[in-house]
Amino acid sequence: MRDLIEFVGLINKTKLKSNEIMKSVLEPGSKMEVLFNALLDKTVLTDEDGKALFAASEEGVNLTSLKNKLKERLLDAIFLLDFKDSNFSSRQKAFFECYKKWSAAMTLLIRNAKIIGIDQLERLLRHAKHFEFTELTLDILRVLRLQYSTVDGDIEKYEAIKLQYHAYELIWQMESKAEFYYSELMAQYTNSKSTKTEVMDQAKTYYAELDVAMQGCESFKLHLFGRMVHLLIYNSVNDYVNTARLCEDAIAFFDKKEYDSGLPLQVFYYNLVVCYLQLGEFEKGQQVINRCEYYFEEGSFNWFKLQELFFSLAIKTAHYEEAYHLYEKVTNYPNFKQKQPQIVEMWSIFQAYIFYLIRVEKIPEAVLSEKSKKFKMSKFINDISLFNKDKRGMNISILIIQILYAIADRDYKKSVDRIEGIDKYCGRYLKETDTFRSNCFIKMLLQIPIANFHREATARKAERYLKTLQSHEIGADSQSHEIEIVPYEALWDMALESLQLKIYKKKE
Repeated sequence: MRDLIEFVGLINKTKLKSNEIMKSVLEPGSKMEVLFNALLDKTVLTDEDGKALFAASEEGVNLTSLKNKLKERLLDAIFLLDFKDSNFSSRQKAFFECYKKWSAAMTLLIRNAKIIGIDQLERLLRHAKHFEFTELTLDILRVLRLQYSTVDGDIEKYEAIKLQYHAYELIWQMESKAEFYYSELMAQYTNSKSTKTEVMDQAKTYYAELDVAMQGCESFKLHLFGRMVHLLIYNSVNDYVNTARLCEDAIAFFDKKEYDSGLPLQVFYYNLVVCYLQLGEFEKGQQVINRCEYYFEEGSFNWFKLQELFFSLAIKTAHYEEAYHLYEKVTNYPNFKQKQPQIVEMWSIFQAYIFYLIRVEKIPEAVLSEKSKKFKMSKFINDISLFNKDKRGMNISILIIQILYAIADRDYKKSVDRIEGIDKYCGRYLKETDTFRSNCFIKMLLQIPIANFHREATARKAERYLKTLQSHEIGADSQSHEIEIVPYEALWDMALESLQLKIYKKKE
């Protein structure tokens, strides 16, 4: 059912060119239309929901057959979708239009309408070249080469097309190599099968070869993947200064294209914001986000991910009020609760940290909306079902915030229970190699009950772990920047401020 849900969402979002066309695709009142609308309204999410929808039908419904028919009918309507008003780049719109015309031209040729078919291909060739669709250009040239040599016998046209074909074939080979090299590196990088040094060395070897081709060719695809390979040389060892420089170079390159590049600008802008996040440069990061929001469709998955970066940037640079206002903007976005679970849950975790900052008076109550004065930890824990399974990832943030809340509320019994739990958790799931800073901070938290919640005694006992933490900057290990929502050094100061100046005596 998931494929149909995705498909129906696409049809609804992109829109057919008119309601009348939609009526010809799905007959009004038909079972297919009923299922389509139920999927659109999300009242049907599983096969069981689908069976329940038609349970009262007197005729009886074969749900599998109905799903297949609906899918086939929607597939037939793909070329009727209207992308002109959608928030796509000019290149993305051109991609759809060019391949639609390619399909039409080839259909004409197969049906022996060769005059109009060849005419369409000759017109299409100019667009394919302009938007740098190398594979499509090669396909068109191949058909025209055959037509001019075997049917028309036009040697002059044939020779011209032959030269173009050889030139684009070389470009295609370079593009394919760049794409393959990037895939090879990411397969290692994503699965953590190699050390960072190995990835960096391999990326250097690959880029040295690609750089020669890139110097003499400005192909869209070659530069997209070639520059991503170049990025991995520095990104793999957390060299954010050089990574930022390469991102700016790439943005300048794709900005010079005669069309909106779309995807590459999203990729390099996103990486640039990550760099400024890790470098703690709020103003530069904010400027980049203001520059690049145009390329991210508002309300899309990538738009929400960009807002996450902006939130993290504000928090990590102690711009807490800006972070709060961004939290309000995102969580009040229309139908926010219906977005992807990883989006909704990430902002739920952000919410917990926002309310902690309010609790310890880092965000003044004067700026708060009415709903921002309410937060229940128990509801927060119950609402997190995805990230609490991420034992070496976001669940660390979830456990830490529970401890900090208990300390801020001076509920020391609950604090002890939480801290004892995280001690066992640390031994079971966390390794110093990839969560070094989290390990340090958790060890600092463990000193709190040992020091009987006394502020000065806790600071003394945790001092050696704090020095180790401070010597290991954010981003120095492979821990995701998302895990440490508020820098641990700042959280530690807040935790100490919450402790009393007298020893807590545990009640027997």
